[in-house]
Amino acid sequence: MDNLAIKEVDFNGDTLIAAQDKTTEKVYVGVRWVVDGIGFTRGQANNQLEKIKDDLVLKRGVRNLVFQNMEGKGSTQEVLCIELDLLPLWLAKISITPKMVENSPDTVEKLISYQLKAKDVLANAFIHNVKQIIPQTYKEALLALVESIEEKERLEEENKLLLPKAESFDTFIDGSNLQKMNDVAKSLGYGRNKLFEYLRAKKILMKDNLPYQKYITNGYFQVKETSIKKGVFVVNKSQTFVTSKGVDYINKLMNEDGIERVI
Repeated sequence: MDNLAIKEVDFNGDTLIAAQDKTTEKVYVGVRWVVDGIGFTRGQANNQLEKIKDDLVLKRGVRNLVFQNMEGKGSTQEVLCIELDLLPLWLAKISITPKMVENSPDTVEKLISYQLKAKDVLANAFIHNVKQIIPQTYKEALLALVESIEEKERLEEENKLLLPKAESFDTFIDGSNLQKMNDVAKSLGYGRNKLFEYLRAKKILMKDNLPYQKYITNGYFQVKETSIKKGVFVVNKSQTFVTSKGVDYINKLMNEDGIERVI
């Protein structure tokens, strides 16, 4: 469990439990919470579990992961999980029959919603750090739309004012002597994108250009996160800063590797 980042994700009032493998960065969603959210009976849910295990494609993307047991504190339970990329394929394979439409219209509507939107909401939670605030009434939807338009207009005006100052902000160093990656790249005589690529290849930065925890612990980097509300969305933006110790560390690595630079 130490290698998993586990989250509870709200989807249209249902709670989905998903986990991201910190090593592979793949996201898995617990099948039991999906079938419960859709409203399947226990028999229908068990049928889906067996179909996933027997499917030639789907079974390649399933894992049994251990979660805290929601029905008992301190205990754990093993849950069949499916890789996020395969979630739409699995849901698309669930046929909506005329009998389902007639006897379980609410379940059909939920299933369609899951088929169309569930992957995006889960991806936002784990990959894009975006939380969607879903309006519950028509009035809330209208207010959210107006707020979104006003926010867009405000940001456009801010961009016009800030654009001439962008060059000076790029060289900003805060009071803790933390430097932006742009400035580090300039001081080392190496292109910004090439520096990111180099640090990812050295397994210092992850795919999203955030440092691995051990390099933060060693005092080479700091990550600062800010929440920005944009209309009906709240975006958590993470930015990597390099300490003086970190700059020295990167410089030594590049020298050891014989990296050619322009000074």
